[in-house]
Amino acid sequence: MTSHHSIFIHPGVPGESLTADVATAFGTRLLPVARGPADYSADLGGTGLERGLSHDYVEDRGIPFDRYQAIASLWDFGGDGERERASAEHIFNRPAELRRYWPALVFDLQAVIATAAPPKRETFPPPTSGVMDEL
Repeated sequence: MTSHHSIFIHPGVPGESLTADVATAFGTRLLPVARGPADYSADLGGTGLERGLSHDYVEDRGIPFDRYQAIASLWDFGGDGERERASAEHIFNRPAELRRYWPALVFDLQAVIATAAPPKRETFPPPTSGVMDEL
């Protein structure tokens, strides 16, 4: 698999709100996926996006992937890394601006590019569940 950008997002539920927020960021609909690891996908004009409400990633290199409920993975169809990163940053900014999610933009699951958190919260989501009740 080639390198790609991913946006881990917590809380990922309700999924409809997250899907709508990501779709709003790009002005497109995310279409349901019948089979595969993703729940939704979209063609963002040369960049592909897949969004899932669950994943199997665990903490790695100090990044607590297991604390994030949802993931959006992006890749550029033509291999244009700059366009892919710009698309990923654009999508990351929407949940970051809303200030109700913990988004983390990472490259190749190894480097954190950006993180955000709701007001007065730690950088990464807490390790326990029940965050939705607290917000």
